[in-house]
Amino acid sequence: MKYAIVTGGARGLGLGIVRALLDEAVVDEVAVIDLKLVAPPADLAGRVHGFAGDVTSEAAIHAAVEAIAAQLGPHPTVLCNNAGGGEANWFESGTRQEWDGVEIWRRYVDLNLNSVYLVSKEVVPRMRAGGAICNTSSIAGLLATPILAAYAAAKAGVISYTRTLALQLGPQDIRVNAVAPGLIYTKIWEELGAALGGGKDRARMAFEAAVRAMVPLGREQTPDDIGRTVAWLCSDKAINVTGQVIAIDGGIMLGKLPLARGE
Repeated sequence: MKYAIVTGGARGLGLGIVRALLDEAVVDEVAVIDLKLVAPPADLAGRVHGFAGDVTSEAAIHAAVEAIAAQLGPHPTVLCNNAGGGEANWFESGTRQEWDGVEIWRRYVDLNLNSVYLVSKEVVPRMRAGGAICNTSSIAGLLATPILAAYAAAKAGVISYTRTLALQLGPQDIRVNAVAPGLIYTKIWEELGAALGGGKDRARMAFEAAVRAMVPLGREQTPDDIGRTVAWLCSDKAINVTGQVIAIDGGIMLGKLPLARGE
């Protein structure tokens, strides 16, 4: 039986990844590691197994992965390091002052970058040839992002580590790639939108304004968009793809539209 481990897979973007891995038959079952577990949707029940764990704690991740191996088997086929984000006061720090507090900076890096290393260090030795890893970065890790400096730096670190790990694990026939989501209205953007828009009731409005201003295709991205890309990267259809970062962003990385002739 093939199974995947997905961190932060209980909801939002992570759940989109879980659903795609199963819908595309990349794996048969999925183990979700999440700090706050919720029951999976009814149509996924029986194929998704929840394990509580803090991805910033080496001891907690070891315990969770041991439990997963005991239940689903010793050799996971796919690892998706998806857990990340931040809390409301972290985002507010970036919008109110030039310098984040050192403790907030450390928390961003711990949750968004160090967690990728800790989980990979625990899971990779259990993987066999033909395995695949996909890390969730962000377009913030590809762009200069002053209001999210710590988050962006951590996500850029994920990209660097993805490439390093791909080179390191290539001889073992384990592929490592990353996705860089664009503007998706998940819990992260609810918090950031509230900080930018001046309150939770204006969060969605701030998000939609960002989509209009930044996305050439003019539409927001969705967890399903990210999930389908992750599923492809982790499938045999991408058997010779490793060390890559794919932005699913509606064209944000292209930059602003150029002026029309005569303007």
